[in-house]
Amino acid sequence: MLLRISLLIIFFISALFSDVKIFASHAVNKNGSFELENPIIFYKNSIIQAKKGFITKKRKIILEGKVFLVKDNNVVISASKLIAYTSRNITFSDIFFYDKKFDGWIEAKQSKIKNNLLKFKRLYFSTCCIKNPDWYLRALNGTYNKKDKSLKLYHLVLIINKVPVLYLPYFYLSFDKTRRSGFIRPYIGYSNTEGILYSQPLYIVTSINTDLEITPTIRTKRGKGIYSVFRFVDSNSSKGYIKLGKFVDFNSYYKKYNLANKIHYGYNLNYQRNKIFFKKDALYVDLKYANDVDYFYLDAYNYRFDTVYLTNKIITSQINYISPFDNSLYGIYAKYFIDTSKINNDDTWQILPQFNYHHFINKKYNIINSIDMNIYNYKRKIGSNFVKADISIPVSLYYSLLNDYLKLKITESLNSGYGYYYQTKSKKSKYLNLSTLVKVYTSLTKDSNITHIITPSLIFNIKNYSNSHIYTDLINIPEIQNYIHFNLFQILENNNFILSHTLNETYYLETKKYSDLENQINLTLYNYTFNENNKYSFQNKRVTYNSFKISYNNESYYLFLSHIYQADISKALTVGGSYNINIYKKIYTKYNYDLKNKYWKYWLLGVKLNKKCWKYDFSIKQARIPVLENSGISYRKDNIISLNVNFNPFGGINQTFVFKGKK
Repeated sequence: MLLRISLLIIFFISALFSDVKIFASHAVNKNGSFELENPIIFYKNSIIQAKKGFITKKRKIILEGKVFLVKDNNVVISASKLIAYTSRNITFSDIFFYDKKFDGWIEAKQSKIKNNLLKFKRLYFSTCCIKNPDWYLRALNGTYNKKDKSLKLYHLVLIINKVPVLYLPYFYLSFDKTRRSGFIRPYIGYSNTEGILYSQPLYIVTSINTDLEITPTIRTKRGKGIYSVFRFVDSNSSKGYIKLGKFVDFNSYYKKYNLANKIHYGYNLNYQRNKIFFKKDALYVDLKYANDVDYFYLDAYNYRFDTVYLTNKIITSQINYISPFDNSLYGIYAKYFIDTSKINNDDTWQILPQFNYHHFINKKYNIINSIDMNIYNYKRKIGSNFVKADISIPVSLYYSLLNDYLKLKITESLNSGYGYYYQTKSKKSKYLNLSTLVKVYTSLTKDSNITHIITPSLIFNIKNYSNSHIYTDLINIPEIQNYIHFNLFQILENNNFILSHTLNETYYLETKKYSDLENQINLTLYNYTFNENNKYSFQNKRVTYNSFKISYNNESYYLFLSHIYQADISKALTVGGSYNINIYKKIYTKYNYDLKNKYWKYWLLGVKLNKKCWKYDFSIKQARIPVLENSGISYRKDNIISLNVNFNPFGGINQTFVFKGKK
């Protein structure tokens, strides 16, 4: 009877819904309309079930009571009611929608499927757990495009822990990993001196192998500019990009800080390619130009105002080509330097080019040898040019003694260099060093209740011959000394106990002086760890450096105490720890005290969360910053707030705010 009813229903709706099969535990025909109990519908790759169902005379399907739909094992929909006018026109009431492709869910009062669009009214969206989500987006309405896998939300509010945080009139989110043109995540930052930074990249797919990114940027107190990068892949073994940029300071900022340039511009060409002439050769090109280093600092991606770009005034361009052949490597390199602290670089040395030959370590019988040779051509526009060549040849002989309990390695090394200014009749610079290194060592292991591994070694280095005549600062002679070096490394291990120990000492025969004795100990016992690094000077008869750290770590707590001492420089104590509130969230703190000057340097307090749907790290730090004045050194207290928030899948912010205090 069930099969007959099913076939009748299938025949009835075949004109409206192709490839649809409907089964029910009970069906009643009322004047051409069907009432179904526990209907199950199969349509292409979808399965739909409900408590009740109706097929009306107007050829529409109505499902009520715990409607549940699964499609392609990716999409899950539950609703209180479903009305299907056609296979491409379906409405839902009280819908819950989940798509594994973006690992998120949507709840809405009403929803309608029309072709490839799934439209929602009064919806909630999140990638957190469904029950009491940490955050969610509440929107007036939204549209999910099944074809291009994108979600559009209108008039939305970001709610974190039930507190409204941010309102946006519109938000677009794409879950498609394929390349497409459009705006991508903006970069936002703040600086006391440069104001609010805002950079909005525009991504353009120009072809299957190329794309273009254009990023206008503004710093509200400093100026505005634009950066662009064109990326390309021209073969299966090569890729590259061309980057251009320009930033113009406001007149007020330019005059206030007395800058050398009001306009900062430059470019960067980067290209990498393998298999050019042979299977294993490679080319690397990195060409840079900028009228000053502010060009790199003002890059749109530097939204954290990282000043590391301003510390190096040298801009380096290079071209490298290497080609391995058998057991050798051939290389041609070129480097071009721009010193931005100079008015011009006519007297700046350029390496155009450098030739390198390297013969890899070759072992035959008990003999090991290698060769490394370089030729440098130093050029400049003003002054004479210089050519330099150097070579290094170590040859080692191995012996195994006392039934392999003792090993002996003897290495003869030759280091030589030669150079001259080839446009003048200056003296030739040259050097030749010959040395012998004898190493006696062993490695022993004892495996019982406690595993013990010990590897002592003793090295004798002897300078056999050294002669040099140097008339330029372009040649650096490798320093060779007569010395004896002792090293000891050992490990003791047993279940929850691990102890490692390293000892180093060198005695210089010519000066009859010892180096600092270095002693390192690392101990782990259950949840406790102890680390110490100590350096003792025999010459000064005192400890020159010492650092130790004691810590305890379990599932809930992490506590540590550390101390660093540098003779005549600094002595500081740091305490800190963290507490795991749960498996996702922890609070942490740190306090540092300067024992030498007797004042606290900084304290830090923060909270960190790491979940699948979102991550954040928020910290407050107060630091004492030394300030040099005419009367001496003074201090000011800076308050530093760091915020790093990331919402899966649409990103977040990473920003540090520095509020400079008074002296």
